[in-house]
Amino acid sequence: MMKFVQIAHAITKDDAASRQLINMDTMLREMGHETAMYAHKVDERLAGQVKHMDDFEATKDDIVIYHMTTGTSFNDWVSAYPHKIVLFYHNITPAKFFFGNAWGSWWKCIKGRRQLKKIADNCFFAWGASEYSRQELSALGLEHTSEMSIIVEPDKYTQYQPVKEMIEKYKDDTTTILMVGRGVPHKKLDEAIAAINWYKTNISVNVRLVLAGNIKPSYGAKLKKLVKKFRLADNVIFTGQISNEELCTWFRITDAVLSLSEHEGFCVPLVEGMIFDKPVFAYACSAVPETLGKAGILLEDKSPENIAKTIYGVLHDEARLAGLAKGRTQRLRELSYNCIMEQFKRDIAEIIELKKSF
Repeated sequence: MMKFVQIAHAITKDDAASRQLINMDTMLREMGHETAMYAHKVDERLAGQVKHMDDFEATKDDIVIYHMTTGTSFNDWVSAYPHKIVLFYHNITPAKFFFGNAWGSWWKCIKGRRQLKKIADNCFFAWGASEYSRQELSALGLEHTSEMSIIVEPDKYTQYQPVKEMIEKYKDDTTTILMVGRGVPHKKLDEAIAAINWYKTNISVNVRLVLAGNIKPSYGAKLKKLVKKFRLADNVIFTGQISNEELCTWFRITDAVLSLSEHEGFCVPLVEGMIFDKPVFAYACSAVPETLGKAGILLEDKSPENIAKTIYGVLHDEARLAGLAKGRTQRLRELSYNCIMEQFKRDIAEIIELKKSF
């Protein structure tokens, strides 16, 4: 048995990358290995599980796994670590998507990509959260790589009781379309608003778009101007930051989950839609096709007309809805803890063998 030490720049309770780290810790302990978790920034709710990097301890015989998500000064510490490590790459958004609208994020992404190359030089094995991400690692010259998806935890979502007031207010005959995630330009919330306008003008006025999550202020101002221009004040809801109970209630209320993002290293909201048994529509970019599999509809054309027509058509096609339901069941099984555990065991066995060579 080995000791595995997982580290990250930051660990929070509900972040997908953090949950993956914690799930991997659980799997390693189930396999009989000794484990430890450290982070430069630790959510106080996890203080009993995760230690601060100030208390970091590991020997040359321990296997250190670093979860990388963005550019940070902590990456310099990782690349300079005196022993070869294992990397879990959650992907970094290309900086071009932030150019001219979020200079801080633009620089962090440029910095992260540069740092990734240095960290790769100090790795002897690396995971990508998708095949899309794994290929990036392979292109950097890493010989031993593997794809390991983010683990699905349906119980994490179904434990939250629906908010009664929201159900009473919004569970109606209006077609509700939900988008979840950070409100930044490359998520293309503006394109969703344009699609809702086309739907309202050409199909039915009974349509509602829910934009769940915080939105960058400058981008939010542009979106609200667009809503005003199209006279969609009664058709678009900006939730801002919401609780898990509210988010899960929106998933229960919605008729469809939509993503028009132009870059995703995995895209957890697509899987969340599957968990709540909802039809999922997503632009076919980066890791989205492999994340979605046969559990949803891939959009190649993001014109407002095509988005609106596709959503309406699928939602009114019982045979197609039944096929998507089967696809969701299969995909959730593939992303389950037990299924990924089998692959994880094989990867850990390879990592231990590789470790013996240096």
